[in-house]
Amino acid sequence: MSEEKFYFTFGYDRNFPYPDNYLVVLANNRENAISKFRRKYPDRHKNIINCADIYNEKQWIASMNQKYYPEIPAETIH
Repeated sequence: MSEEKFYFTFGYDRNFPYPDNYLVVLANNRENAISKFRRKYPDRHKNIINCADIYNEKQWIASMNQKYYPEIPAETIH
C-alpha cells in the first residue's frame, strides 16, 4: 500500500505547532497519519488532536486551502 498525503492545518491559534500554516504527514491511512502526528505533537487536551483540521489530498484540493496557505508546508512527517 502506498503512502498518501494528509494535510494538518492550524488556523490562527498561536498554541498550535504552526499557526497560519500547515504540515503534511505521509501515511497509509488517516489513522496512521494521526498517530504519526501525535508522536511529534501530542494532544494539548485529552483526545483532541493538536490541530485545526485534517484533510486527505482530495479534500485538500476541493477545499481550495492551497490558495490560503503557503505553497510549501512548514514540515513533512514521514
